[in-house]
Amino acid sequence: MAEQAVRGVENRGEEAEPVQPDLPAGRNGRQAGPVLTARVGGNARLIADAFELYVAKGTKVADITYGRGVWWKELDERDYLLEKFDLHPVKADDYDVVEADFRWLDCCESRYFDAVLFDPPYMHGGQTVKQSINKCYLNENESHESIIRLYGAGLLSAARILVIGGKVLVKCQDEIESNRQRLTHCEVIQLLELFGFRIVDILVLVQETVPAMRYDFQKTARKNHSYLVVGELRR
Repeated sequence: MAEQAVRGVENRGEEAEPVQPDLPAGRNGRQAGPVLTARVGGNARLIADAFELYVAKGTKVADITYGRGVWWKELDERDYLLEKFDLHPVKADDYDVVEADFRWLDCCESRYFDAVLFDPPYMHGGQTVKQSINKCYLNENESHESIIRLYGAGLLSAARILVIGGKVLVKCQDEIESNRQRLTHCEVIQLLELFGFRIVDILVLVQETVPAMRYDFQKTARKNHSYLVVGELRR
C-alpha cells in the first residue's frame, strides 16, 4: 500500500497525455478533424467543409453561379445530382452548364432541389473600381444597393426551387463604399430571414495573401475575409 501511495504521488507530478476522442464522420465520410467556423485558404476547401455538415451525397444540388467550377475542386461532382447554371457559361465540349440568369430560373422546377449554391458578385463596380476587377466579375453594378438587389433576387429564386428543409449556401463579403462600411453579410442574413430561411451556420474564409492596396495610407482595416452563410428553408 505504501509503495502504491508513493507511485501515486510521483504520477501526480507527470502531465498526462491528452486523449483525442474519436471524431464522428460527417455526412460524406471524411474524418480528418472537426469542421471549424474559420479557415485560411480557398473557396473549394470551405465548400467541402460545408458539404460535410449540410449536403449529403446523392442529393439534388443546383449551383446557380457555377462559373468555372472552382467551388467543386475538392468534391466529386458525380457524388451528387448536380445541375449547373451560369449567366455566361464557358464554351467547351465537356462543359455541361445551362445558360441561365439566377434571377429568373424558369428552367427549374419548384420545390425540387435539396441544396442551392449561390456566389454572385460581391463588390460594386463603377469608375472608382479597377477595370480589371469589373471585367473579371462582369460587374455592371454601380452601387452597393445594386449588389444587395442581386442577392435578393437570387435568394428568392433559391426559395422557390428548394424543397422545404433544403439548404442554401451563400457566399458574400463586406465592402467599403465611399469610405462607408457596408456589412453585406448582415444584409444577406436579413434577406434570408425575410424570405423564410433560418440561419443554421456561418463559415469564415480568410485569405492566404495580403489584399492589394490602392494607396499608401488607409482609414479602415483592409478586408481579408469572406463569409459562407448557410440557410435552411422553413416555409
